[in-house]
Amino acid sequence: MAKLDLRILLLLAILITTVSCISLLMMQQPGRRVLQGNSSSIEEYFKTVPLERLEVKFFGWVTPDDESVNSFLTNAGKFTWVSPTGSVIDANGVFTQKVDSRVVEAARRSNVSIVPLVANSGFDRSLAHRILTDQDVRRRTMESIVRFIVENNFSGVNIDFENIPPEDRGALNSYMRELASILHSHGKIVTIDVSGKTWDDTSGWGGAWDYRALGEICDYVCIMCYDYHWSGSEAGPIGPLGWLRQVVEHALSTIPREKIIIGIPFYGYRWLGRNGVGLTFKQALETAKNVDTQVFLSEKDGEYHYSYGSYEVWFQGAKSVELKASTVLSYGIDKIAAWRVGQEDPRVWEVISRKP
Repeated sequence: MAKLDLRILLLLAILITTVSCISLLMMQQPGRRVLQGNSSSIEEYFKTVPLERLEVKFFGWVTPDDESVNSFLTNAGKFTWVSPTGSVIDANGVFTQKVDSRVVEAARRSNVSIVPLVANSGFDRSLAHRILTDQDVRRRTMESIVRFIVENNFSGVNIDFENIPPEDRGALNSYMRELASILHSHGKIVTIDVSGKTWDDTSGWGGAWDYRALGEICDYVCIMCYDYHWSGSEAGPIGPLGWLRQVVEHALSTIPREKIIIGIPFYGYRWLGRNGVGLTFKQALETAKNVDTQVFLSEKDGEYHYSYGSYEVWFQGAKSVELKASTVLSYGIDKIAAWRVGQEDPRVWEVISRKP
């Protein structure tokens, strides 16, 4: 009987050890637990986590809201280029310019190149098609953009035409070639935003972006390595490191290294099913504290995440930016962009150091 009891105890000990190991592995995958949420400990982690300072040429998109503008005003010395957003081509093909004078003044004081973003309003597909293929709209928009850049003595333009019909791929190349030719004659630079691709997919949202042609035409190609998981998808990392590497490798096979700018996210999402809502770092952190949950860092993806109830949250901290930027630098690319300034962990600016 004593031997039987001993065997039972031994089996129980093995079972408890096995369960503990499995629990530990589950805790470490897909991330490792950072901190419990309902105290100052989680905030203390983000204030004290060790960070590496990285020298990069930083391209930051600054939106018209005060949160974004104020972040730029505070950290302008970290930027190489600033791209104020808000200038659009509307449904009638009319260009409307919008640049905050505070951004312009701070940029010039800090010797930051001003490269305003110009978008098709609402990323409207039919409007993108008209801009590129209707000869009258094409001419008017091009003239307006050139006048806007030259008369304000900006350094150049950042074209952000999105949701372009894939069949307009050639028309986009033609538009950018002509626009670049005119702006180059004025000594201005031309940049374009494209989604992250791991192969030359000519269909869907990114089908119109021809990496190779745009890399020849433009001074810089800003590759948006975010929204891998997005507001309409299932929950998951927004710019995972594995995908980032694949995008960078494809870009290097088609675009000259010195022309590549890799865009990374400063933001997060909170999902309920396939319905995601954007979050700033501050909002993600406050929510984690308020709902008393555990926050994980997925070192594989380079992002923080947690869940509560039926919700799942993924977001970026300064460590996320360090991991993504160091990955990009490992490929010999020194230009980083971020969407968008004002949403970030304040300690991001301890990571970003302006490269001469």
